[in-house]
Amino acid sequence: MIQGFKMAFFLWHGLDLQGSRISGAFQFPNRIEARRKLLSRGIFHIHLHKIPHYQLKSPVPLKELVTILLQLERLQKSGFPLNQSLQLIISETKNHRLAYAVCKIRQDLQKGLSLSQAWLAQPGLPEMVGLLIGVFESSGRITEGLRHLLKFFEGELQLRNEQIKLIYYPIVIGMLFLLLGSGLLIFVIPMYKSLYHRLGPELFWLTRLLVKLSDSVLNKPLLWSTSLLLTGAAIVLLFRNFGWEKIRSWIPGFGGLDSLSRMLLYSRSMELQLKSGVLLNDALFQAEKLFSGSQQNKLKRVRKEIASGVSISEAFNNCSGFPDSALKHLSLVQSVEDLRIGFERNVKFFEESLAHNMSKLNAMLEPLLMIFLAILVLAFLLALYMPLFQLGEWV
Repeated sequence: MIQGFKMAFFLWHGLDLQGSRISGAFQFPNRIEARRKLLSRGIFHIHLHKIPHYQLKSPVPLKELVTILLQLERLQKSGFPLNQSLQLIISETKNHRLAYAVCKIRQDLQKGLSLSQAWLAQPGLPEMVGLLIGVFESSGRITEGLRHLLKFFEGELQLRNEQIKLIYYPIVIGMLFLLLGSGLLIFVIPMYKSLYHRLGPELFWLTRLLVKLSDSVLNKPLLWSTSLLLTGAAIVLLFRNFGWEKIRSWIPGFGGLDSLSRMLLYSRSMELQLKSGVLLNDALFQAEKLFSGSQQNKLKRVRKEIASGVSISEAFNNCSGFPDSALKHLSLVQSVEDLRIGFERNVKFFEESLAHNMSKLNAMLEPLLMIFLAILVLAFLLALYMPLFQLGEWV
């Protein structure tokens, strides 16, 4: 028997003997063996896509998760059988890694597993979704539940997109400065270099710095090209290892937004789970996964205190991170049945706070960047023209 670590993961599409388009996912040692197996099953016009093992464990992108939930909710609302709905989603999904996961879910359903069990078996899909689907299945409200899930993740996606928009402007300014500086060093400074040498040690200090930098760029292009490539690779690795959420919290001014964003998603998650009938302890356990590091540890202590008999409002009061105005909503509701109302009010509070802070940061960011760019342009102009003024005084 072939050992598991030698197996490759494949997503396949093909036609059966009736001419119907079908898809599937399986493990085989190589493409040749996989194609041979499919041909022996009467499947033709085969398209194989190999899925790297590391991709199977990486989280599914939020935008694509929202697309899958949207398609599934609409198809279920229209009365399509679940198996047929999943097949349609597979055929329309361009992300092979995600299509592989949906294929595995459909195959597990055909083996007799429930949708929640099949979902939870896929490591890259959010665990909270699978657990909530299980609750919706047991209550017979799967379509309504998918609508709630879709609304939750659409809110998270919108929140992320709004925060990314805030960073676009600094990136554009940075690219503009990079292009301006590169053109100056490569084309402009060499044109004036012969004039600059006449001034000798009296050359303006900023001009001397630019001349040395220009010589370095022109004389060592390989070194600078390699440095740029390594910097780009480092940025890619940084985003891959830490993710946008972690990096966002390091940017000045974005730390507060990140905290508010997380608390908003936490409150939304708790509201959704409690409305769906999830037990309080299970809901707290799933919601705390939205955080990491010290904040997650604090919420773990909240969950343990509630489990030990401490009142809900007191447990959250002991956890720094919740604003006082948000804690007031929780302190008004002490029973598990009414706690969802407190989180629903918290959602509205955090939405308003986040919108206010984002507009405030956006209003500050634009003029600050314009001032920064003006200073850089002024520095370049002084470096270029101060030597010319000095030469003019000699005439």
